[in-house]
Amino acid sequence: MTARQVAQFQAEAVGALVPFGPTEEEPDGVTVAEADFARSVFPHVPFEAARFTVPAGGSSSPDQHAVQEIWVVHAGSGTLEVDGERSLVGPGSLVGFASQAVHEIFADQGEELVVYSFWWSAPHE
Repeated sequence: MTARQVAQFQAEAVGALVPFGPTEEEPDGVTVAEADFARSVFPHVPFEAARFTVPAGGSSSPDQHAVQEIWVVHAGSGTLEVDGERSLVGPGSLVGFASQAVHEIFADQGEELVVYSFWWSAPHE
């Protein structure tokens, strides 16, 4: 991005300096849009991010991976399950997952869930 493009982008994106890529729908009905840091004023951050939405009554598919991850619940309420342990989450909830933890979220409180996810490589043990 040139300096002029950055200035133009900042002027157009007040409060939203990182654009999201196209929204994709997964087989479980969850929609996901990954942050496009390469087109932002932060092209070299040490993590990745996405926004995902779980429709009311739906759930994400169980997920497990080699990265560490944090979720911030933006809107809606539901049940989070991590390695078989369940807890209620709602707007402002901040939850973290260790590498290889199995995690899934259920929009079982009658409303859609909107969650922001941030992940990065787990340190070598």
